[in-house]
Amino acid sequence: MTGLRFALLPPDALGAVLALQRKACGPLMHPLTEAELSEMLAGPAGGHGVVLGALADRALAGFLAVQFPGRSVHNLGRDYGLADGDLDRTLHFTGILVHPDRRGQGLHRRLIEAAAQGALPPDRHRYWFATVRPENTASVRGMLSVGMRVFARKPKHDGHDRLLFVRDLSAPAGG
Repeated sequence: MTGLRFALLPPDALGAVLALQRKACGPLMHPLTEAELSEMLAGPAGGHGVVLGALADRALAGFLAVQFPGRSVHNLGRDYGLADGDLDRTLHFTGILVHPDRRGQGLHRRLIEAAAQGALPPDRHRYWFATVRPENTASVRGMLSVGMRVFARKPKHDGHDRLLFVRDLSAPAGG
């Protein structure tokens, strides 16, 4: 997969992100709203999250949408049992989408690895969380491949059961 680069996407990438979501979001995924994506595209200075893009030439091959939930009631750290003070050190991988032509090339894993290698400050975010429908085996494998582990299964988002994943960056991968 040569010619691929990873970069935080700017606010004006909203159209490309929405277009890729329409093309790549299947029935096992919960699409992000335009408002959610706009907040994340505002970048870390906005405090709501970031969107990391995988760019092939100038085309968007995939993206990783990351929310910084803070102390909101939706913070998955509450499901995990974190104390209020630790909720500020969490992030949610809320959307990982890969263009259908790029699937099967490890891009899901590479997006998370790129985020871990500099796009997301580890001193600020100790806990990674994500939810995945159990039937979405490709996403389940992707989460496990980056050291995340399942800590619960319960209805989330659209009322469907989801596997709740966590990775504590202070522990060995998978711990």
